[in-house]
Amino acid sequence: MEETLTGRIERITFANPDNGWTVLSVRTGKPARILTAVGHLPSPVAGEFIEMTGRFVEDPKFGRQFQVDRARLLPPKTEAGLKKYLGSGLIKGLGPVLAGRLVDYFGPAALDILDQNPERLIEVPGLGAHRREAIIEGWRRNRGLKRLLEFLAEFGLGPAVGLKALRRLGEEAERLIREDPYRLAYEIEGVGFATADKVARRLGLTVADPRRLAAGLLFALNQFADEGHVYTPERELLAAGAELLPEAELAALKEALARLLLAGQIQGRPQDEPGGVDFYPPRLLRAEDWVARDLLAILRTPPTVEVPRQPQALAWAEKALGLNLSESQRQAALLALSQKILVITGGPGTGKTTLTRAITAIFGALKARQALVAPTGRAARRLAEATGREAKTVHRLLEYAPQAGFQRHPERKLELDLLLVDEASMVDLPLMNHLTGALPPTARLILVGDRDQLPSVGPGRVLADLIDSGAVAVARLTEVHRQAEGSHIVLAAHQVLRGQVPESSPDQEKGDFYFLEEREPGRILPRLLSLVTRTLPARRGFDPLEDIQVLTPMHGRDLGTEHLNQVLSETLNPQAGPGLTRFGRRFRPGDRVMQLKNNYNREVFNGDGGRVERIDPETREMTVNFEGRPVVYDFSELDELTLAYAITIHKAQGSEFPAVVIPLTSSHHIMLRRNLLYTGLTRGRRLVVLIGSARALSAAVADNRELVRRSHLARKLG
Repeated sequence: MEETLTGRIERITFANPDNGWTVLSVRTGKPARILTAVGHLPSPVAGEFIEMTGRFVEDPKFGRQFQVDRARLLPPKTEAGLKKYLGSGLIKGLGPVLAGRLVDYFGPAALDILDQNPERLIEVPGLGAHRREAIIEGWRRNRGLKRLLEFLAEFGLGPAVGLKALRRLGEEAERLIREDPYRLAYEIEGVGFATADKVARRLGLTVADPRRLAAGLLFALNQFADEGHVYTPERELLAAGAELLPEAELAALKEALARLLLAGQIQGRPQDEPGGVDFYPPRLLRAEDWVARDLLAILRTPPTVEVPRQPQALAWAEKALGLNLSESQRQAALLALSQKILVITGGPGTGKTTLTRAITAIFGALKARQALVAPTGRAARRLAEATGREAKTVHRLLEYAPQAGFQRHPERKLELDLLLVDEASMVDLPLMNHLTGALPPTARLILVGDRDQLPSVGPGRVLADLIDSGAVAVARLTEVHRQAEGSHIVLAAHQVLRGQVPESSPDQEKGDFYFLEEREPGRILPRLLSLVTRTLPARRGFDPLEDIQVLTPMHGRDLGTEHLNQVLSETLNPQAGPGLTRFGRRFRPGDRVMQLKNNYNREVFNGDGGRVERIDPETREMTVNFEGRPVVYDFSELDELTLAYAITIHKAQGSEFPAVVIPLTSSHHIMLRRNLLYTGLTRGRRLVVLIGSARALSAAVADNRELVRRSHLARKLG
């Protein structure tokens, strides 16, 4: 039987910050009694009063509990309750001692002061201006978040979604979501269409509401973009919409598509065959058109810096740098000196870095204004180490600012004569758009990359499109050079490219590549753990926390990143203690972590690795050490980080590690392709070990299907 109870929260026994599932002790009734309540609650705090509606249930393990269906949280009234409430870690920087001082000074009016007259905090003795402003801002933000969490909790959405919504949509998040519940799916990472649709239905939208049909189609189009496609043919978009909205008739979906076109929320372009239409997210159509326009303008415009006597210039560079270039490298270098745009592509050991050194030395001698860039911080650092010249991330070159965006753009172009982009296979269409838009048409552009690697994470296939277009010069390096011939990593990578199962080093004690076959899937993980924690450190001297990187094709399953990170954290960092769970990830002091997105305020970039140094529950902050530099994160910002004992091969693009261990199993079959295996092999500098099923290895080598990505850039350039 449903009933409503009111009481004071005495203790939070357990709280999952992702879905809001909470176990708490509540003092309720007269005479007072303590009961256990469970349910999805909007971040309750010890000391608050709770009005909860639900029913008593008998849990077979924990006994009698009150199962909460709906709840409303109210602040405490007594001074003791206020001290407990304010000192619970509710506000960053406000611990029990300072909370006690505030309540002692203002009494029961403390919350009213914070709500209506926060400037009166200046009256509290010993409270400095910096701390005062932090408390005011923290309280204001907390009240807005609390209201948003209570609203979202009605739909079973936990605090993690609320925190993301507040960061993405700001203080108007609740109003914006009420107006268009599907913004949850469009704009909040991790929230799917079905969840947003459930919210919309409970807010009154019917199954046939035109806004619902349009939202389903828009979500489907954005899903295709997330998979790497720049456009989606009409037939496929309508089919995906029908799958999301099975109640909708085809005619109604076509009407919704027409409304989206009219509103400018999607854009269409005629297909080659009569009657068909390709649909684009507007930002991707603009990017594709503008990249083609900018590249064609560069090709048509004479360069600011000409290279006279090019063969002699190349001979000078070889002598000055002590190089002995192969014939294919010399031909590539001469193209770089004569062409406005050049793509240099080749596998490991083919001399791309050596060629880069020669080209940049020649333009440096001519006093050309040149810049070397890469898509990630790690790749930029590798480029700088290899060439001895300054290298930046693309974002840093374009002077990206978090609030203002890119400060280099078509109206404020870069002052450059030459731009060289390394790891160009990682550059997606939107980033290429920003880059070419900021590049003067008089500049030269050189893109260095490996077409056989995985494509960019973001939409598009820029490097492949430029090669396929026939509009730009392409230098293909295929010869493996003498200094790389002794590497079995390089040999294995080229064998994989040729469709051959890679051969292990003859000497497994000293070699740099080998495959350990394990036929029993259940034995792969124990062998991997033994290899990482004991064998490689003992026999090869690798530090398991600093030198060894586990790469895996997938996130889920036993040999995916999620489970591997949990097991490796417990194995390699056993004394760390309970730690902190946020956004589905558990962090503990000493854990190895990786940044997931560029953060220019902190100067930490996508792919940067660090170690958790400190977790402070009172300030609600976690400190991560990135190569000797401590960086502080608020608990609400920890979705920017993930454990990094194991990462996906896709995430490892642009990085190299001293030792790489890759598990392979038939359960990875969805992802097992030649270019994925090849990319993983080429991430290891001194050692690569494959461990697992010979059948899975053979399947990966045999599957040479290129992941189809729909793009018209090559056609627009041709």
